[in-house]
Amino acid sequence: MLNDPKNILVINMRYIGDAIWMYPFIKNLKLNLPDAHISALVNKGAEVFLELMPELSEVIAFEREKMKGNKGVFKFIHFLKEVCKRNFDTVFVLSNSDRPTIIGFVSGAKTRIGFKSDNWWRGFLLTDRFQWNDDKNPHMIEYYLQALTDSGLKIYDKRLTFDVPDSAIKGITERFSLLKTRDKKTIIVHPGTRTELRQWGVENFAEVINSVAEQYRIFLIGGPHEDTVIQAILNRLKRSPDIVSTDLSLMEFAALCKFSDLFVGNDSAPIHIAAATGVFVIGIYGPTLSKYCSPWTDKRVLFDLSTVPCRMCRQDKCIYPEKQACLTIVTPKMVIDKIDEILKS
Repeated sequence: MLNDPKNILVINMRYIGDAIWMYPFIKNLKLNLPDAHISALVNKGAEVFLELMPELSEVIAFEREKMKGNKGVFKFIHFLKEVCKRNFDTVFVLSNSDRPTIIGFVSGAKTRIGFKSDNWWRGFLLTDRFQWNDDKNPHMIEYYLQALTDSGLKIYDKRLTFDVPDSAIKGITERFSLLKTRDKKTIIVHPGTRTELRQWGVENFAEVINSVAEQYRIFLIGGPHEDTVIQAILNRLKRSPDIVSTDLSLMEFAALCKFSDLFVGNDSAPIHIAAATGVFVIGIYGPTLSKYCSPWTDKRVLFDLSTVPCRMCRQDKCIYPEKQACLTIVTPKMVIDKIDEILKS
């Protein structure tokens, strides 16, 4: 258990949404230990929002792509040496996988806290092992916070919000001059996903946009590898959206959310970014279960309707007789009606 830690490392080497979910954990860790030096280790690309946290003394970005290939092992060893130089006395391993557990062990920290897993050797590398209480703490944020309460610490504040820097606000208004006027309420539509099976479908998103575009401004946003999805939707639209982009940085997207009234999208990182900026969000869930990974906000409507027995799935292929039945149960009309209800109330 914790013994007056002074130099703490928190490891969570997963995706952008997982890094954002660390906010309540880090805030409460600092509230319990205000004099401690706290660092966070996340995958490269996921560090951008953690760098906004005054509670963190350092954010370390792990460059996974550089650790591949013939020279990857040597680069990983060099990285481990750099971690050791920081002389951490306590490590929290929040991602239950091999590499983060190894980094925590090799760091030299005397206290290494993590959750029990099926691999016995991972537990061997930890000094304190906890059993995740799935019934009591299903959401991943509650999962992270359990590492604090099981360590004897208190939870003071579970909120997840961050302030978008003024520089980002200024930059996005200079890029899109129409943001300087707001004659209509605005909807951000993000149809992309990390995996294909989470994709609600271009036809559905196009039908939603066509139905509401007369009343509201539409910002159609995709990631750097989602040009095909965005173009497929554009080909089905009756009128062009007010903004179309697939090259916004994560912070630019967060800034754009500050000029919006509603976000509509699949279970993907942007819905969590939007929620953290204070935007009302509509999420469409199929392969994943919202009880584990919903946006951490009260300003939300989630379409998580399917009862097919294969949920939640591995998302490598659909094994159900009707492909993506977990998503086809959600109709465009359901989403359209909810958009009107939210923006007119």
